[in-house]
Amino acid sequence: MKRSKNDHIRSTISRYFKRRQFTEIEMSSRKDARQKHTITDLSVRRQTRSRASVDNTLAMSSISGDATAFDQQFTRLKTFISTAVMPYRSQLETILFPMFASVYLEMLCNGQKVPAHKFHGRHCEAFPEEHRQPFLKLLKKLETKSEVLTNKTVAEFRDNRTILKADQDTVDYLMRFLTTEENMIILQVFNQYIQTDVTGALPNGTIELSSMPEVKEEAHSDTSSLQVNQNGDDKSVTPVLEEELTSVIQAVRDLPPSLPSICFFTFLNTYQGLCSATLSQDKKRLSGCFEDASISVWNLEPDIFTRCNVECDPSKVVLAADFIHCTQDEIREKMNCKAIQSSERANLMGHRGAVYKTRFLHNSHSHLLSCSEDCTVRLWGMAPQTNTVIYKGHNSPVWDISVSSTDTWFASCSHDTTTKLWTFDRTFPLRSYIGHSLDVDCVEFHPNNNYLATGSADKTVRFWSVTEARTVRLLQGHRGSVLALAFSPDGKLLASAGEDRRIRVWDLSSGHIVKELRGHSDIVYSLAFDEHSRLLASGGGDCCVRLWDLTRTSESSVSEGHSSPELLGAFPTKSALISFLNFSQHNVLLAAGASS
Repeated sequence: MKRSKNDHIRSTISRYFKRRQFTEIEMSSRKDARQKHTITDLSVRRQTRSRASVDNTLAMSSISGDATAFDQQFTRLKTFISTAVMPYRSQLETILFPMFASVYLEMLCNGQKVPAHKFHGRHCEAFPEEHRQPFLKLLKKLETKSEVLTNKTVAEFRDNRTILKADQDTVDYLMRFLTTEENMIILQVFNQYIQTDVTGALPNGTIELSSMPEVKEEAHSDTSSLQVNQNGDDKSVTPVLEEELTSVIQAVRDLPPSLPSICFFTFLNTYQGLCSATLSQDKKRLSGCFEDASISVWNLEPDIFTRCNVECDPSKVVLAADFIHCTQDEIREKMNCKAIQSSERANLMGHRGAVYKTRFLHNSHSHLLSCSEDCTVRLWGMAPQTNTVIYKGHNSPVWDISVSSTDTWFASCSHDTTTKLWTFDRTFPLRSYIGHSLDVDCVEFHPNNNYLATGSADKTVRFWSVTEARTVRLLQGHRGSVLALAFSPDGKLLASAGEDRRIRVWDLSSGHIVKELRGHSDIVYSLAFDEHSRLLASGGGDCCVRLWDLTRTSESSVSEGHSSPELLGAFPTKSALISFLNFSQHNVLLAAGASS
């Protein structure tokens, strides 16, 4: 007899429900189907479904997958529970054996006999308790789905769901792990065979004090014990909670570093030629220096520059003929005509050659240092927008400057192969650091301000004592000029890079190379460590920001021409050469460069 289209659809739906273990009573037929429902029926049905969903976070579905996925996901669950911190591990260890047995039985029901027995032999040693051995031996004897369904002990185990008694934090901690895409099979097994019983909270939402460690009367004199005053405020934290918090913090720190968000500032239409860029420490102002001897500073917040009155403006050439018929007050008013004008950008003019580097002071964005081709270093005041001090001491163009974290000193390096130490209240250098055979291209202060690092065109990096002006470490290994340096915040590592396109990370205590990072296809101009000294950012002429995980161990089998295994990610710009990198306190990587 030929079946109609409706009969074929009903048969398909019926088979679908049977595969998901619905009974015939639960299947709605066409006769029983009602097109209209009362509001009372709908509300009762909605309430029933919401109550049923409390114990089941995932709708019931058939548990299927290859044997490898079963094994891998259970191994991840076992590792997750065994490495969890103590408050969670003690509560979650109770579900490990039921999950093991349930996964094994599901593999048998799916016809995966040989992988199931291998799974049993691989993980049964994790349950050495004597009371579990009879059930483990019984599981090992099972071979087919029919034996699983007919065995009374196994059927009783599968029908009676294991109850996980844990607080809400532990359940949320477990569910965050199970709801990832890689643990879908384990989540289905947990949903079908484990029932959660959330404890530790009263109906009104307050915490049960019985679950807290008791305070003995004789321990009142101990200052580290838990003390509660009449208002119920805790005076101190118990040592147990301190240890748990310490272990949680350490576990988070041991995780692999996460990729930061990247904020990139691109300089467009830089016809005057951008040499470098820098940000103030509070991330409120951006500075760019150019080949036409100009410096521009932008406000990154919705704010404008208002110039105060000055007696002299060195950025303007004043001719006597312009003020021949003016009084002294009128001359001063004309000179300060820009004071009443406000804009989001401040232009600083005073150098007589290309400006190669600018640096804001650490504790203030109201002053800016710059170095130039005219062999000088200048200090600029952002309020009057004029040059306040000129520091002369080099005989050749000054390539780079660095300011100490306390704003006590600053250092400059030049084409004359020297590095000089300056203080802000003197216009002559305090010390000269002589040792490089070619020009010194970059300089950087150590976080403790007692040491300096310099990179040179002689392909070496020197580590100097600030007070003694002598070389403490000579770091050799680069095959080209060293153009970028960066200290890790903990002061243990120094990263250097340049024309050879390689990034070398040095251990300052021994002077040896820790890592050699490959991946850039052009000159590296900028380096930056994150605040935990575990992530390194680099950028340069290949218009790409690369992030490196310094905690990852490299393999010597990696071919010479490929990127290093420490590479976490590469983020290309459209066509902007990266000249500045710096991490903010909230794991945001700030970068700047000009469109080529």
